[in-house]
Amino acid sequence: MATKYKARTAAVFNGQPVGSIIELDDKTAKKYEALKYLEIIEEVKAKPKPAKKAKSAPKKPAKSSSKKKTESK
Repeated sequence: MATKYKARTAAVFNGQPVGSIIELDDKTAKKYEALKYLEIIEEVKAKPKPAKKAKSAPKKPAKSSSKKKTESK
């Protein structure tokens, strides 16, 4: 998974005003930090995946209708 960074803009960047905090991928953040367009503040940690939900109880088979029972007699 790609690393993401929070960065503060030092210039108008992608329509965002100076001082805005934006989230960028690793490659883009480092590129524009080298050009002094933004300053990397912190690395964004990946959120842990939620645990899988427990399976529901097995469904009971449908009961046959009373019409079938009376017809077979």
